[in-house]
Amino acid sequence: MLTAISHATAVLPDREVSDSLVLLEGDRIAYAGPFDEGRIPEGAEHVDATGLLVLPGLIDTHVHGTHGDDVMLHGADGIRRISARFPQYGTTAWLPSTISARHPELLEAVRWCVEAQKRPVDGAEIVGIHVEGPYINPKRKGAQPAEGVRDPNFDEVRELLAAAEGRIRVVTLAPELPGGLELIRLLVQESIIASLGHSDATYEQALEGIAAGATHATHLFNAMPPIHHRDPGLITACLNEPQVLAEVIPDGVHLSPHIVRLAIRAKGCDRVALITDAFSATGLPEGTHTLGPHRVTVQGALCTLENGTIAGSILTMNLAIRNAIEFAGVSLVEAVRMSSLIPAQVAGCADRKGSLEAGKDADVTLLDPEFACRATWVRGQRVFDRGMAENQETRGLEKR
Repeated sequence: MLTAISHATAVLPDREVSDSLVLLEGDRIAYAGPFDEGRIPEGAEHVDATGLLVLPGLIDTHVHGTHGDDVMLHGADGIRRISARFPQYGTTAWLPSTISARHPELLEAVRWCVEAQKRPVDGAEIVGIHVEGPYINPKRKGAQPAEGVRDPNFDEVRELLAAAEGRIRVVTLAPELPGGLELIRLLVQESIIASLGHSDATYEQALEGIAAGATHATHLFNAMPPIHHRDPGLITACLNEPQVLAEVIPDGVHLSPHIVRLAIRAKGCDRVALITDAFSATGLPEGTHTLGPHRVTVQGALCTLENGTIAGSILTMNLAIRNAIEFAGVSLVEAVRMSSLIPAQVAGCADRKGSLEAGKDADVTLLDPEFACRATWVRGQRVFDRGMAENQETRGLEKR
């Protein structure tokens, strides 16, 4: 199958091309560049995208659910429904993200993720698993369920790794816990990213975690001790150490726009991954929704537990790009890099995803000037366009 997307502004890895041509041949990108340097093959489906933006598919490496489905609650079919719905926001790949839970529940959720990846739908590709917790500091648990939070248990860890069949990409943990540094070393040996988060680590403890092999920070600033000029703590260590890649939630609620700007300026666009930390309320009306065992109230963009703790977001990746540009003053190219290529590196699939380049997966999205999604292709198949009926997106995966 051949698809030619013409006359959009294309966002390439290093520049914008104002009058572009993107050719999708089968499941790969055949060409992405200036229109007058390419050629539309005979017989290709031609999409005139004048006035739109054509981007590489967006990749969310930290997300818990959408449209009523929760990674921890609704089984493999629920996770597959999440995959089916993500393309309406330009998301073409993701890491299902768990939360802290008792070991049998967490083990079951990981197995659901594996099953969902083995039975893909026409939607965003599952490219791994993000295990957020349970080995985190109860003082900084945020919205993580208290009954699921505990010190590292290596028998549990090995069972989780076996159940995941090599699919865990990221584990969020607190390095200051007993066994925290040993856990980091074990994860690194298994080629899994150790990400510092939900932690009360001092600056020195954070450096110990980084020296042990931790290379990421989970939703920087959130669920961490605030910076003090005489007690710099975990945040400052993550900002100072160049090897640390930071997740940032640019929803205007988790972080002030000024803090988003600070984080991106301090780390640079090559060391920041924009994430949503979205949960089941995404795409649904305001009201009460679920995040694991919690009831979460959504008012506008604010999602809170009964005690007022911020609990997840309803941000989508297309709007994360818009907000990064507005909050931090970055270019479109830089915002897209933090939403596609850098997350692809986190997920371990940057050799085939994350940028509009010949030979990479034909994961492409069209956004309008307000960053609303108009159409999305995954591996060359158009899996969303604005004209589709809502019930067509899930292709028989109606929620039971």
